[in-house]
Amino acid sequence: MRCTRPVVLLRSTRKQLQNTGSKAICKFESLSCLGPFPSQPRYFSTGPESSTCSDVVVIGGGVIGTSLALNLGRRGHQVTVLDALPDVGRGSTSYSSGICRTMYMSIDNVKMAWEGYQYWKQWGDLVGFTEDLAELRETGALILRNDMSKTFLDATVRLHKQLGIPIEEWSFEEVSARFGASSPFNLDFSVFGPPKTLDDPLFGVPCANGQQASGAVYFPKTGYVSDPTLAVENLKRAANNTGNVTFKLGHTVSAVLQRGGRVCGVTCENGMDIEAPVVVNAAGPASNKITGMAFGNDSSVANDMAISTRPVRQEVAYVRAPPGVDYDAHGPIMVDLDVGVYCRPEVGNRILIGSVEPSCDAVQFLDDAAAANPSLTEEAHTAHIMRLALRMPDLQISGAANTQGIVACYDVTEDWTPIYDHSALPGYYMAIGTSGNQFKMAGVVGVMMADIIEHVENGNCQDTAPVQFQLTKLPSWDPINTASYSRLRQLQNTSASVLC
Repeated sequence: MRCTRPVVLLRSTRKQLQNTGSKAICKFESLSCLGPFPSQPRYFSTGPESSTCSDVVVIGGGVIGTSLALNLGRRGHQVTVLDALPDVGRGSTSYSSGICRTMYMSIDNVKMAWEGYQYWKQWGDLVGFTEDLAELRETGALILRNDMSKTFLDATVRLHKQLGIPIEEWSFEEVSARFGASSPFNLDFSVFGPPKTLDDPLFGVPCANGQQASGAVYFPKTGYVSDPTLAVENLKRAANNTGNVTFKLGHTVSAVLQRGGRVCGVTCENGMDIEAPVVVNAAGPASNKITGMAFGNDSSVANDMAISTRPVRQEVAYVRAPPGVDYDAHGPIMVDLDVGVYCRPEVGNRILIGSVEPSCDAVQFLDDAAAANPSLTEEAHTAHIMRLALRMPDLQISGAANTQGIVACYDVTEDWTPIYDHSALPGYYMAIGTSGNQFKMAGVVGVMMADIIEHVENGNCQDTAPVQFQLTKLPSWDPINTASYSRLRQLQNTSASVLC
């Protein structure tokens, strides 16, 4: 079908593609007349019937890409969202633990997480309807004080106090009364750390001096979204309601097209071409492949990224709550750096258990997410459960026959802090490295990333004059310097794990 909208700013001849090896060149009559990114949609003239046209192509229909598409669509831009899977939210987002927390080691991440939390609490206001909504369940989160958690808690407690975000600091007696032997949870507060592998002779052996946790920090404004896919479906519906967003699902991008040193669209494996002066990589665990397409050997622009992304394989285990414990109704989220796992309630009175990437475990980085072993391994599943059982001794240890869990790939940077930025290739943007800890920020990230795109396309330099992003839920806070998420930044002082 031909595009019949009026031509504004960009006139193209019939597009012709020359494929020479891995190089794809898009021939336009004029790319120099792009001009500033308009407040109203930029339209294209007609292309061949195998082509479509858009202002922005977003590669990736996960929670980040769909949130961005919604915000661009509401600003009047024509957006096409591409995803290789048959519907949105079916990739790494669908495997997210959905935890919404504010515990981070950098002030900008804490601010973004708190703002994002407000979006989840007002989810219907964000998407514009009230039925069939994803829901935030507020459970609170518990972190025990011990040597392994000291650095993380020192930073997070200081930042929460600085920003006025509620926390509760509990003595040993207080945490013991709530979760110790006199409670249904019967937690063991012994110190076992640092975390160890199951074959270590010292696994499960408490410290020789009988040391116990000195207390705990409780973060009451913490919860989880049990159905991340539904959340993305909500965003998709809201984006469709703008009339400016098109979802093309089941389409795998095979080339990022460019001419004259600028992006001019993408090609999909089925031969479909989409003309667009802006392409956003929000491809999750495939983000490194998309970056490789944009900066391949034949690209006329060199990649200047100081931070990179790559997929990492993750396993999450499910186990039934201990007998007599209604963890689904009363259990908190727990982050236990002493034994090396985190956990949260799961439907059916189960407990979801994931890893905090302790140094004793080999992290399974991959070059290609498609190469990940999709099967649960008894080794990882058992390690998750055995580690949590150190803290929760009444936990029932399930055997291989009862193994339940999921396997997925995260998209991470070297310091597990995402990249929200433009690139050295004009028109090519990145919202990548987001897996494992950015689901909670999706609502606010869509706004911030749209601001960055408009800032750059209107002729500003994000590298030297980055967007100072003003939070709308908490306007009294200082704005966030988006250079914190630059591709050129130095590595941040983080936990270098899913905790970030």
